[in-house]
Amino acid sequence: MPMTFHYLSFRAFVHATEDESRVVKALVFASGEDSISRTESSGYHGNPITILELCVKGRKKIDAFFDRLGKANIEELIRTVDRRVDDECSFFLRLDKQEAYLERFVLSEKDDVIAIRSKIKAYPSRRSMAIDAVSQYLTSFLH
Repeated sequence: MPMTFHYLSFRAFVHATEDESRVVKALVFASGEDSISRTESSGYHGNPITILELCVKGRKKIDAFFDRLGKANIEELIRTVDRRVDDECSFFLRLDKQEAYLERFVLSEKDDVIAIRSKIKAYPSRRSMAIDAVSQYLTSFLH
């Protein structure tokens, strides 16, 4: 099967009330990588927020991430793939940040998450082609 994603981009916010080392641990667990970039920002009310980001590239690393998600999460991603792919052929998912700290993969729709975005390799670059490519790719992890 050809490579489906160009990269996986991970992002998590560290709020002033959180221990940054715990968010780093969750991000490292989720991504399998530790080369995290750190950006200081502020929230709507001026509260300090740190943005942690990293990018996973290469087929082996991307495959390893999806392989570690587990069958139930892969099935949920396949079931909801049409709402996870946008018109620019990007694929989105969110992992519960607290669960990732506890070294568990739990998909989430909440705000306190590790947000993952990926650009899909689909030629021609159309949403329908991207949905098909992601569905086929994810199905390959249901062994």
